[in-house]
Amino acid sequence: EGEGMEIASDLFADQKGAASGGKRREIAETSCGPMLATTFNIELLRFWGLIAGSVLLLTGTLVTNAFVEFPEGSGGFDFTATYIYELFHFNHTCTVLDFNPARTVSGIVMMFHTIPMDLFIVLSYYRMRHDYVTGRVPKWLWYYTKITTPFIFTAMTYFYMVFVNPPLDKPSFILHYIPYMCWQIAIMLMAIGQCAYISQLGIIPFNLPKVVIDVYLGVLVVTGIYYTIFIWSFVAENPIIDTTIESSRNFAVTLMYFFDAIAVVIPTIFAFIESRNGNSQSIHFFNSP
Repeated sequence: EGEGMEIASDLFADQKGAASGGKRREIAETSCGPMLATTFNIELLRFWGLIAGSVLLLTGTLVTNAFVEFPEGSGGFDFTATYIYELFHFNHTCTVLDFNPARTVSGIVMMFHTIPMDLFIVLSYYRMRHDYVTGRVPKWLWYYTKITTPFIFTAMTYFYMVFVNPPLDKPSFILHYIPYMCWQIAIMLMAIGQCAYISQLGIIPFNLPKVVIDVYLGVLVVTGIYYTIFIWSFVAENPIIDTTIESSRNFAVTLMYFFDAIAVVIPTIFAFIESRNGNSQSIHFFNSP
């Protein structure tokens, strides 16, 4: 059976007070029952949120190619005229989101990524707390979740800030990149927590051995750190890779897409498989008695 999870005005007071050190508070059901009661697997939120991220890039690509004129008066979009191309000698995936009207459309589509992911982050926190209280996950994983969740939620919520400062020069690029960098870190932290969770519960998709998950996380973290250093080295005007050389530029582009694959595509697949494993959660919403 799926594990039960109730959300009321006390926001999941601990059944034993073990997770937060507070006293137990009972949830009082009214005679008319909950105003809302629904059961589903919260991994569906993560799945659709990550899918929306891919739709965001696809939408930006279509709108940019069809409607964006940059530089102004050029009659179309010149990818080699962007500041990102000038700095790195190739464009990043976000380039198709950076100029109006694509930037406006992308800002609208972004919410289909942000809202499901934020809901998943909050509900995953309470799922982890419930599983810690009931002894299904160890203390270290609960503490990891307590520490990382505020940052993950904040970084995911403010990811839209990438649209506030289009990258037209170095100062605006830095302001443009910081929200994206925080989102990348949040994605990595979320992957670590999720992989630890499914390993502890023995529900790894495709029955993969735990060593495969460990290798995946190692590759993800190392790639993310290296790619972040790569970006900042160009900002500091001391690039660690000479992208004026074709082979080095091809490596950098491959690195960019490789990180996207392991940070977004693989978690999307895992979220879909996990959403069908029968471990559903129930949400009950009550009015105050």
